[in-house]
Amino acid sequence: MTLVGAMALGQTMKWDRAKALEDLRVIEVKNEKFTEDLLVKSAQDFLEASGEKIKAAQMVLESYRNVEFGRTQEGDTLFQQWKVDNKDRISSLGFTAGAQLHVQYLALVCRQALGGERKPKAGEWAEYWESLFESRNSSENPAAASDSNAKKDKRPGSVRKQGTSGWNDFERPLQESSLVRDRQIQGFLRQVKGAEVPSGSEELVFSKVVRPRLREAKSRDLLRLWDLRITSMDQEAEKEAKTLAADDYKVLKRPELLWERADDLEKIGEEEAAWGGKMEILKTNPYHPKTAEWITGMQQVLGDGSGDIAPKQPVR
Repeated sequence: MTLVGAMALGQTMKWDRAKALEDLRVIEVKNEKFTEDLLVKSAQDFLEASGEKIKAAQMVLESYRNVEFGRTQEGDTLFQQWKVDNKDRISSLGFTAGAQLHVQYLALVCRQALGGERKPKAGEWAEYWESLFESRNSSENPAAASDSNAKKDKRPGSVRKQGTSGWNDFERPLQESSLVRDRQIQGFLRQVKGAEVPSGSEELVFSKVVRPRLREAKSRDLLRLWDLRITSMDQEAEKEAKTLAADDYKVLKRPELLWERADDLEKIGEEEAAWGGKMEILKTNPYHPKTAEWITGMQQVLGDGSGDIAPKQPVR
């Protein structure tokens, strides 16, 4: 039958909507089962590999080979040469530490995608971020293992050639990592908060993933993580000579961080302590660019002033 004839026949046939809906339900069930099985298997594999740095690094390298060089004999030859060219970097403590953290993060995101009882607890996200944060100042700093050639290729208009960018999955959005592409689970992670950020970005993982989840759980761990961040930034500012950047941090950035911390204190249910902290920030920083905005917010909270707020709390 010709295409035109088939189309004409289709126009004369009555569409069986009930049958179509049933077919759609069957397809939906199959898709959900396939998705769940794939994500469960991936989460289990990532979790198992994340227990050992060497095992995590091997998993990362295998996926990098598959994605960048292919599974052919020729691809394996090119990959072996790449390993020789990058032997110092991929044998470094920073690389293995970065691979382990990357695989740990993937396991969490896959569990988040599965939802329900499999979703990670708020404390698990906090633990990941703390491990990431602590790695910055250790001999296993993953940032030290970054490929300088990959950074050069980030200039506008650059073209990424096969196998030449080096492993930088720690710095890429998670959805673009070799492990995700090798297992073809990009589409299943697309709607998951956390899959759009790099597993190695301390700031983005904190602001876009860990902070919202700890706020939702009303966890005081969030305040501890805030204190770790602010203390670290204070120490970095103290190390610098008298520079404009250091002054900007003390005069502009630090008060904003303290205000965000106070916001989170309010969100987890300690409103009066948060209000007292905010009043202290306003008194200490009356000329901050956001002072007018902050005052408006506090005026809305205080209303007509008929109620009392707690004595001001020390702001760290």
